[in-house]
Amino acid sequence: MLYEILKLDKYRNVSLVGAGGKTTLINQLTESLRKKKKILVSSTTTFIKPDITMYDFIDYDYNADYDLGSVDRPGVYIIGRGKNLEDLVFGLTNEDIESISGEFDHAVIECDFSNGRPLKGFRESEPKIPATTDITVGVMDIQSLGLLVNATNIHHLDKFLELTESAIGSLVTIQHLAKIVDDDDGLFKNAVGKRVLYINKVEKEVDQALALSLFETIDVSKLDMVVEGSLIENRYFVLYEKGD
Repeated sequence: MLYEILKLDKYRNVSLVGAGGKTTLINQLTESLRKKKKILVSSTTTFIKPDITMYDFIDYDYNADYDLGSVDRPGVYIIGRGKNLEDLVFGLTNEDIESISGEFDHAVIECDFSNGRPLKGFRESEPKIPATTDITVGVMDIQSLGLLVNATNIHHLDKFLELTESAIGSLVTIQHLAKIVDDDDGLFKNAVGKRVLYINKVEKEVDQALALSLFETIDVSKLDMVVEGSLIENRYFVLYEKGD
């Protein structure tokens, strides 16, 4: 199970960055734990309201005197600062999360927004990662290889172009993805705690070959773990883990 690979019995608080599976990854992690653990799920940006089956408690009206200390039932607790008509939930500040995360067994926080696209560039103001984070998981969609570099496929296209030195209309390459992983202004910018690269959507033999090619291209010395897998198939494999 993915929560065992990430050692969530030891590392309580997880922050997610990147594109191509963050929401599904949150659901996968929380579903494994919700019957026995009290889990905070929120964001430092905005996020799509999950299906009603994916949470046990939701509140859009967090404020400074918020107190969940007396609520000890296990489950998924979604907390935000409002929502819009499109069911986008407004997240909390880093300070909010740092203040209340101690009342939970785990906090799983989405720290940047990709607008449903498989790739993204990063603005100067993102990602916003709470100081209480134990693991920063960077999500990379291996099936984004070969896609056209355009605004349909890439959120914050201008920042992606700047980071990867690619051109509009070209194809996404292994080198582009490696640049996103390796660059100090890329996927792990502002990372807190252990750095875990999760290569998602490894579902066919060709995906496995491409994931391995990406792994061989990146600088693993900057990472603590590299995992490839499929959230759909609930299958994962550790490609690299730094010794403690």
